[in-house]
Amino acid sequence: MLRSLSHKLLWIVTLLSALLATACDPVDPDNPVPGPDPVPVPVTPVAVESVSISSTGVELTVGDAHQLTATVSPSNATYKNVSWSSSDQSVATVSQAGLVTAVSQGSTTIKAMADGKAASCAVTVKPATVPVTGITLDKTSITLLEGKSETIVATVTPDNATDKTIVWSSSDPAIASVDDGEVLAIAKGTATISAKAGDFTATCTVTVKKDGFESGDPEGFNNKNEQWERISF
Repeated sequence: MLRSLSHKLLWIVTLLSALLATACDPVDPDNPVPGPDPVPVPVTPVAVESVSISSTGVELTVGDAHQLTATVSPSNATYKNVSWSSSDQSVATVSQAGLVTAVSQGSTTIKAMADGKAASCAVTVKPATVPVTGITLDKTSITLLEGKSETIVATVTPDNATDKTIVWSSSDPAIASVDDGEVLAIAKGTATISAKAGDFTATCTVTVKKDGFESGDPEGFNNKNEQWERISF
């Protein structure tokens, strides 16, 4: 009986020694004993309240590009990604970075959207400007009798120039005047008729004579009776 009791005491002492040794072992910093998993903290999403665009209206020419910037409020909104779109991509396109490119004449609406909120910008596209490259006249010089008129035709190039407006002028309106290319001889002398389109000018020299005898052209008279009335013997 004593032997059995001593065996039990020895087993208990051995177990306690092992437990104490394990508890006193130093912790290896390179291999820490894992602790319990952290408890996840629920995160409440911050909703977007509004979206604004740097411009509410833009006017472009075909081929032009314009950068738009979208601002999402509040700044700490959870979903701040902005998506861009154009209501008519044949008029203007927009990249997902907000770069608008004018394609053809017309109007379209560019929209920026984030988390269900949106802002828009109206885009108007004008045709590309085609500059005037030259102007010519069908006559470079004419001779007229007083009171007579003649039309000068001007041609502007290229044919598809954006502004083909022609401005007519006379160096001496007292000798010869001009109205939309129609030259009227007023008094004897010489004048220069000019036609200007863009930065280009073409000219025609106008010589005005008094009558058919002076010019050597009997047909300069209005009729034969006038011709005979002007002859003195």
